[in-house]
Amino acid sequence: MDIPKELASPGREERSRSLLDLIELRTLDIDLAAWLVSQVSRGASYVTGAGPGGIGKTTMMRALLGFSPGRLPYHVALPGKVSASAKAPRCVISHELSSHPPSSYLWGQDLRDFFALSKRGNMLVGNMHTDDLEETRSQICEENNIPKKSFRALNILAFIRIEGVALGGGRIKDSTSRRYLNEVYYSDGTADHESVYTHDRGLSARATGNVEHEMQCYAFLEEALDRPERAIGEVRRQFLEWEKKM
Repeated sequence: MDIPKELASPGREERSRSLLDLIELRTLDIDLAAWLVSQVSRGASYVTGAGPGGIGKTTMMRALLGFSPGRLPYHVALPGKVSASAKAPRCVISHELSSHPPSSYLWGQDLRDFFALSKRGNMLVGNMHTDDLEETRSQICEENNIPKKSFRALNILAFIRIEGVALGGGRIKDSTSRRYLNEVYYSDGTADHESVYTHDRGLSARATGNVEHEMQCYAFLEEALDRPERAIGEVRRQFLEWEKKM
């Protein structure tokens, strides 16, 4: 299943960056990438966050989409049509969880409907203008009246930062400065989110999972980095071929 065209080819970039690109750009290292792939490839729901625009939250969201399970078709959730995603388990994607324009973003009842999909076997994916766990939880739970137990359906919350660049009009203008994953939180769906990675300390012992599968994901990424292909669609194709052998 190919990544939806509007996500794989957003138009403002010559080519959307894949996870392999982001590893080479040092946005994240291969150890963290392997852990994230091991979770996403088994259907973990996730949201990427960054306060200002232009830091790379959408880029990271797209890059990880390439590793969602092949059994889950992609579906882009749009306002007023979110419940249409409930026909069968899917990877349901929101362009953004936000009260701001454009009209394709989810908020209010649409966002509540989005979270309700997690109870039906759907994988949820999105991004937000938030810098940390508390800000994310406040916007989702307090501003949108979504129960904390539903908030835990987001297994992974990943927050991105950029090295010492001033804002211009609320967006990052310097595209050459390094973006990096600053902190990652995890919930198994029942417990509150815990920090499992920080940029300073790396992956913690709480970043539990299937160690064998994580090692397999590491090996896949290592081999993929030795190949010349970097386009999101090609990385997705390689992953689906690899997934069939697992």
